This record gives sequence, structure tokens and C-alpha cells, in this order.
Amino acid sequence: MLALFLKSNFVVMLKRFRLVHALVLLLGGSFGVNAPLFAESLTGIGQQQENCNGVVKDATGETVIGASIIVKGTTNGTVTDLDGNFTLPGVKVGDVIQISFIGFQTQEIKWNGKPLTVVLKEDSQALEEVVVVGYGTQKKVNLTGAVAMTEGDMLEDRPIANLAQGLQGAIPNLNITMPSGNPNATATFNVRGITSLNGGSALILVDGVETNDISLLNPQDIESVSVLKDASSAAVYGARAAFGVVLITTKKGKKGQKVTVNYNNNFSWSAPSRLPDGISSDKWIDAVQLANTNASGSGYFSQELVDAVHAYCQDPSRPSAFLDETGAFTAKGQWAYAGNTDWFDEFYKSAAFMQQHNASIQGGTDKNTYYASIGYKGQDGLLAYGTDTYKRINMSFNFTSQITKWLEIGFRAKYNRSESDEPNTQAYMGSSPYYEVYRSFPFIPIYLPDGKNFAAMEGSNFNYNYAGILAEAGRLKNVYDDIWYTGSFNITPLEGLSIKGDYTGNRYFRTQREHLKTIYQLNPDGSQTAKMPTNKAGLRKYDDTYEALNVWAEYKKQIKDHSFSIMAGYNQERKNTSNMYGVAANLYVNDFPIIDMAKDKETLSEEATVWAVQGAFFRLNYDYKGRYLVELNGRYDGSSKYASGSQWGFFPSASLGWRVSEEKFFEPARKIFDNFKLRASVGSLGNQVTNGNFDYIGTVGSETLNYVLSGAIPSGITPATLAYNNVTWEKVTTANFGLDLGLLNNRLTASFDYYIRYTTDMVVSKAYPNTMGTSGGKENLASMRTNGWELSLNWNDRIEDVAGSPLDYNVGIGLSDSYSTITKYDNPTGTLNDLYVGKRLGEIWGYTTDGFIMDAAEAAEQSKRQSYISNTWIPGDIRYADLNGDGVVNEGDSEKGPINTLSNHGDKSIIGNETPRYRFNINLGLSWKNFDVRALFEGVLKRDLWLGNEVFWGFSGVWNSAINDYHVDNSWSEDNPNAYYPVPLFNSDRSRKTQTKYLQNASYIRLRDLTIGYTLPKKWLEPVGISQLKIFFSGQNLWEATGLYKYVDPDMTGNTYQKSSDGMVGTLNSDMKSYPFCRSYSFGINLTF
Repeated sequence: MLALFLKSNFVVMLKRFRLVHALVLLLGGSFGVNAPLFAESLTGIGQQQENCNGVVKDATGETVIGASIIVKGTTNGTVTDLDGNFTLPGVKVGDVIQISFIGFQTQEIKWNGKPLTVVLKEDSQALEEVVVVGYGTQKKVNLTGAVAMTEGDMLEDRPIANLAQGLQGAIPNLNITMPSGNPNATATFNVRGITSLNGGSALILVDGVETNDISLLNPQDIESVSVLKDASSAAVYGARAAFGVVLITTKKGKKGQKVTVNYNNNFSWSAPSRLPDGISSDKWIDAVQLANTNASGSGYFSQELVDAVHAYCQDPSRPSAFLDETGAFTAKGQWAYAGNTDWFDEFYKSAAFMQQHNASIQGGTDKNTYYASIGYKGQDGLLAYGTDTYKRINMSFNFTSQITKWLEIGFRAKYNRSESDEPNTQAYMGSSPYYEVYRSFPFIPIYLPDGKNFAAMEGSNFNYNYAGILAEAGRLKNVYDDIWYTGSFNITPLEGLSIKGDYTGNRYFRTQREHLKTIYQLNPDGSQTAKMPTNKAGLRKYDDTYEALNVWAEYKKQIKDHSFSIMAGYNQERKNTSNMYGVAANLYVNDFPIIDMAKDKETLSEEATVWAVQGAFFRLNYDYKGRYLVELNGRYDGSSKYASGSQWGFFPSASLGWRVSEEKFFEPARKIFDNFKLRASVGSLGNQVTNGNFDYIGTVGSETLNYVLSGAIPSGITPATLAYNNVTWEKVTTANFGLDLGLLNNRLTASFDYYIRYTTDMVVSKAYPNTMGTSGGKENLASMRTNGWELSLNWNDRIEDVAGSPLDYNVGIGLSDSYSTITKYDNPTGTLNDLYVGKRLGEIWGYTTDGFIMDAAEAAEQSKRQSYISNTWIPGDIRYADLNGDGVVNEGDSEKGPINTLSNHGDKSIIGNETPRYRFNINLGLSWKNFDVRALFEGVLKRDLWLGNEVFWGFSGVWNSAINDYHVDNSWSEDNPNAYYPVPLFNSDRSRKTQTKYLQNASYIRLRDLTIGYTLPKKWLEPVGISQLKIFFSGQNLWEATGLYKYVDPDMTGNTYQKSSDGMVGTLNSDMKSYPFCRSYSFGINLTF
């Protein structure tokens, strides 16, 4: 019955699909199809033209509808009809007929004047596609674990500052977070959501070797990127693979490949994506006066200053800096300021330039392969004053040689050097300069009336000119040198057996030079006042040594329909790190930051540490006829970071696969399905969570004791921290169920995975009595469960004729989701300020907003009703809802026990969740003639976010305010009772409690990449020896739509988590006080000889 059902239904579906496809082609004129394809060609001269008739079938005898039939080298063509037949007029005997159809190999037949019967062969490329996995590769169709892969070509022709930016949105559930838009920022990689309360990032391996900073890599050297998502696929990497594994493979030559030389470049311009416009100084100072009056009854600034600011805005020809003769502005005898500065416009450049150049050569003989490349990136930062720059040079070399039939050796080397140069603001600013621009006072001018000397450098009585400070405060320079070298061998002593090994060494050097200059303010009388006169020079040197040894053997055997593979190996790694830091103060010459040219040697310190891991691993594979698949993995791992007796752990996994499409009963469906595979896996991994390398050893410190000895209070040695003797691996056990589909000659492929992950023995702090005299230790005391799924859909097809040429296009969609729940945690009272059993990570507890207080009478009433929050309320403050109906708004009734707990939380409730849900990516591509277009969209469909900081609220306090037009125009007043924000108010958060009204909808969609390219015709290039020349235009982050506060970039909202007073919450990157994220526009060429 099943066979009859499949045959009757799937064949009908196939016919219908092919009918639609054929109609699109036959009616191609409606889509701009070239008319000569369906018209008779011009009559030949000297040779008779005839009709070429025939039929096109597949290997099963089924006719192929819509196959393209064309006379090679001409535009004379047609397509097969509903029965697979075709008639092609105007054909001469001897013409070459080209037959093609998506999913089949193209055939060419020389016509002999007789009817043709063409049998197309399936293109087996999809079946032969291999994926990089741990210590080897596997055919994609035989995978039983959850593995995703992308090719390196998706990184080409894009103005990306580093590899992490290029991978954002490329692979479902590979979540990449940049802490800021800084060119030197290091990304965080997360696979499948939260794994542990202690955080963590995916294990990143480049050519099999761990790396901590892929920002030093050249994206143009990348061949492919694989992501191992479940415990089965990652098990061979053991204790460091609990967060997933990212395998990056670099380019290399191929045997028999001719010499190929490539040069490509990229020139781009970047600008901040979502920054506020500056607010005029008169509007700003009026808002400050109002907010301070609402808080204390009077304005903050003198009326003389307010009047002067208004006068300047009405007449900008007035001086913005003048002598304060009365002391009503700053201080008598100092500069008074009353200007109008758009700080965002002044602080940042309109565009920052970046250029990238890459050159490579690759090739191979029958025994040797080689690849060598060099790359350069020069990037200007956004700062208009002080300027910031970043440079990177990459060199790589990859060589293999087949010494004998049974021995191949290889050598790889990489050298990466990067340099950053930026203003040193550490001692002059209370926060980062990217936050200070938000709270700079608009009435402060940049320059004094002479137009040369900076204004407001003295920093007294709110006079801060951060542009001047950036320009004058000194520099912070970093130089990174990263050297890698790998030697490898591959021995094949007998058929099916290969023994491989490699040794990798790495030397990493970093030199950081700090120069803190004394800066000066030119006074009205011509004298100068030094600000922070203690200038300094600092030097920090880092020296890291890393070594890794891998040896493994793999044996493959085919016995009739049974395929076996066994792999076993050994891995050991060791890393020594050291650094030395010295600071000298009181430089003899302010502009020479040399330690020996300073009077006082202030600081000298040295640190050194080491860690090592060791492990043995194995993988067993079996399949029967490529139909039933079994894989077993395991690793026995040891780490130096744990105490003796807790250092070792065994982490096994198993997976099964069933290619249903290979069953006989499935034959009727093969006309639709090329692949139908079910997968299941389960496995356990360790999570090495210690922050330090010797946490199992307690530390001591010295301090003044609290008793008298011999008439004096002595100093003594006291315990500083307890040793973590009882801490061992966290355990992460994952069950994964998957489905892989290939349909319609693999034009449509799909993959779906559902997983449940249990993280047990999580390391958390343990409370100890205060009488211990030291901070508490940690133990394995908590557990968590994560549920998630991911879906990937890809469609690849061709419209055979659009204006005389085929149009190839592809659509890829990825969608994923996950959430985590606490299943074990020691919180007996259920306090909401901590984790608790049953808590969904990211939960937001808060009040429900019930509108604004509208008048004085209501304000008096709310002073009683909302007295738990504050005793003072005014019109325009927030009114909170009394959810439990007890007549007051609070966090619980203290007479019923501890408040703000699960059982006694008053009027608070769960109002949202900060966990990103339903992440998606959409990849679009098409190529037609010599043009190609690629677009990548990425986003999140559901996420709540609480932005509880001054950049969002605007009015916080005169020193911490970040007021812009949006805050002023949308704040409550009697004339604007339906405003968004409450009444302007300083120094009180009573209306800013976590609540529903200001909970942000952090869902978004972003156009991450758009690239348009044109490849010049070969006939133009071949005479000058060029194989290919492509010109491209590209943009990054060109557009987004989001429900967030209008000046918050979606990338700024972060995807990392920390344990805070509200439990596990998402962190907003640096509280919006970081280097801005940018849009980039670029062009370049890609040239191949």
C-alpha cells in the first residue's frame, strides 16, 4: 500500500512541479526571455538546415520536462515539453546539441541528422560533498551528528574588518557577538545558546589548532568553516568542546593544479549606524534647568549662563569663550563658555577609510602542493580628534610533498602582525570616550577664540572638552606579533590505513606602550594651567608560548556492503604565558614617553602562569550499503587546572543514522526525494570552567588585623580565597534528533535538528560563615536544561533562458531557537535577585505600568500608594499597577516573610525575557551572464530588553545625563500628557523601575551584506594573460528594522549573559558606552592570472 501511495502521489507531484518549471521557461518571453530561442534561426548558407527532434529522459526512464536544448555557441534553443519531447529548428548536421537541466550533468551530442534519445545522468556532486569534522572529513550524506559548514567564498569581496564579522549570520545557531565596533575588538562565539551559568565560548580551531583571537586571521585565507554542534560531533575534542567547536580550514594548493596567482583589494568607508543628532545648547540647558527644578526646586546653572547660551544661539557671532569677570559662569578670572557644539558631529568623522590588499599564489605538481599569501589591512578609526588607527599584516605558507608512495609530509607557517594606535584617556575620563560624547555639555566650545588652543581643558566646574583631551592626553599603542608553524606527516603503510601527526608551535608577543601626557589650559591672562601634572610612561610586555602535538591513525575497510572506519589518537597541549609591566612618572620631557627619562619609577610587576591538557580519543564508524549508519566517539581528557584526583574525565557519545531514501520501499518517492535521512545522537562533554590555572590552590594576603598585640595593631597573613578543592568538570549531556532531506535533484535541501542539553555539576559560589574571614569557595552545585531546535532550507535552481542567458539563483533560510531552565540551585527562599529552580534564563521581573500621574492631587495620593518606592511623586511621574489589589505597590508583604521572592513578590511579575528567540538568516544569490548579486539578512524574531541606563533615559543627573532632542521632545508635560518618557527629573529613579512601558522590543532584521559583482568577459582578458577580473561593490549593515530605542544598534544589545542582581540577564554591550557599530560601503577588484 505504501509503495502504491508513494508512486501515485509523488509522481503526480513531480509532474506538476516540472509542468510549472516548464511553463516558466516556455512563457519566458513574459520574463524577458530572448525571442530567438523560440523562433527559427536564419537560413544557413551553403548547407541545409533541418529540424532536430528528440526526447530527454532520466536514468529511470522518466521523461524530463523543461530541459534546455540549445545549439552550442548560438542562441538557437528550446525546452522539452510535458512529455520530454523537443523540436529544434534550424539545425545543421554536425552541429553540437547541448542538453542541460538542474540536478543533472550537462551533455553535448553532435547531431547526425537522426532523432535523438538523450538519457541525463544525475550530478552526484551532492552525494560526494565532504564536510570537515574532528580529525578528518566525512561525506555529508553519511553524517550522523549535527554539523554545519560554509565555504570561504562567502567571505570574499566584502569590507569586513575581521573574520568574525564575515561569519555573522552565515551558519544557523552560530551566534557571534562583537563587544563593540572597534576594529581591534575580539568576538565571542556561541553555539546553540547558553551552555553554563559560567558562560564560555566555542572552541575555535584553525587547521586543527586552538586559537583565541581570530581577529588576527586574514579572511581571504579561509577555505571553509565547519561548526560541530552536538556532543557526538564534538566528542573527540572532549573537555573544551561543551560550547561547540568551530573548525576553520585555511587554503592550500591541490595536486596537478596549474600555477594560479590572485590579487584582490577592497576600499571602504564606514560611518556610525545609529547615533543621535546633537541637541542645541539652549534647548539642552533649558531641559537641565527643568529636570533639576523638578528634583530640588531650582535650576542647576546660573541665570547668567542660561541667558548667555540663549544669546549665543540667537547670534552665533558672539564669542563662545570669554573672561568670567563676576564668577557667575565658572570662576572669577577663568574662561566662561556659552557656545553651541554638536558633539556627535565634532567627535566622529563623517566616514572612516579602510583599505585591504591580498595576494596569493597556489598550485601543485603530481607530488607537491603549495599555497602562499600576503595580506594588508589599514583602517582608520572614527575619532576626529586624537584619531585612532589599526593595521594588520598577514603572511601564510602551506606546503605538502609526497616523498614516497606511503609518506607525505607538510609544513604550514603563519605570521600575523597587527598594530593599534589610539588616544590614552584612562586617567582623564570617568568612562570611555564613546560614552563621554553623550554627556558632553553642548555649550562648551572646541576651541578658544584664537581657534588654535582648546577650550575647557581645565576640567573644573563642569568644563570638559573631550575632543581636546583626546587630542592632547597621549597615546596607547599595541603591537601584536603572532607566529605559527606546523610540521605534519601522513603515512599510508597499507591500503586503508593512514597514520597522521602534526606538531604546532606558537609564539605570541604583545607590546603595549602607554603615554599619559600633562595637558595644559591657556588662561585668559596668557598663562597656562597644568591638568593632572603627573605625566607617565608605561610599558607592558607579553610573551606566550604554545605547543600542540597530535598523533592519530585511521583505518577504513570495505567488506562487500559493509563499511568500517576506526580512528584513534592522542593530543597534548601546553601554554606558558608571562607579562611584565612597568610605569614611571614625572617625565623630564612631556612628549617623550620613555621610562628611563622619568624621575620616579612607580610600578614594576611580573606575572607568569601555565596550563596543559592531555587526551586520548577515538571514533568508530560503520555503515551498511550507505543506508544504516553508526558512529561512536569518546575522549579521555585531563587538565592541569584541577586538583589531583579531579583532573581526568571520560566523555563518550554515540549516534545513529538511517538513510530511508536507500530503502527499496522508498523507490517510488525517489523521483522527488534524493536523500531522506534520520539522525539521532547522545553524548556527554566536560566543561572546564575555572577562571585561573591554579584555583585549586588557596591564596593568602596581608592586611591590618583587628586586635591589639603588644600595644599595637599588627599586620598579618590572612586567607584571601579558599581553594576550589572540590571542583571538577561540569558535565554537558546532549541528545540530538535530526532529519536531512534532498528533493528535486537536490535543488531543495533541508535539515532539522531538535536537541535537549543537560548541564549538571555547574560551578557556583557557596556561602560560608562570616567568621571564616575569607570569601567563599565554589563547588559543583547547580544544574540546567536547554531545549532548542534549528532548521535550514536551501533552494538552488536555474532559469535556463533570461534574455538569452541562464540565470542561476539560490535562496537559503536558517531558523533556530533555544531556551534554558534552571533545574537545580540552592536558593531556599526563592529570592528573585538570584537564580531559582524553574527559572527561565533571561526572565525579567518588573512592575506593570498604569500610565502617568496627571495632577497634584493624584501625586499626593500616589505618595501613599507608592510609598514603598518613594515618598515623593509629582505630575508626570509613572503610576504603577496594583496587581494584587492590596492598595499599595510594592515587592511583597514583609509580614508574610521575605519579600521579592517567588511566593511573596507583591506587584511584580514576569514581564519579558532577554533570551534571543527565533534567530534567523536569509541568504540570497543570483548570477546572470557576468553579473552576480549576493545578499545576507540576519535577525531575531523575539526578544525583550531592559535598557536601564542614562543613555536611554536621558535625564539622570547633570553629570550623567545623555540628553538629546528625542528625550526632550518626548517627555511628559502638561502640554504633552501622552508623551513616551516621564517628566524630566534628576537624581531619582522612581519612575524608572523595571516596568512594562519601557521594556524594549529587541527583535530586528538587518541587511548584513549586499555585494554586486561584474566579471569581465574572458575575450577581453585572455590577450593580456588574465584569467579573471571581477569588479565588485559591497555594503555591510546597510539597513535594519527594529523595535529598539532609535539610537541603539541591534548589534549593541549583546548576546552574552551574566549573573546579576536580577539573576541571569542579557548584557547590553558596555551599557551603550562602547565604540559605535558602523555601516560600510566599499568597492574593489579580484584579479586572477
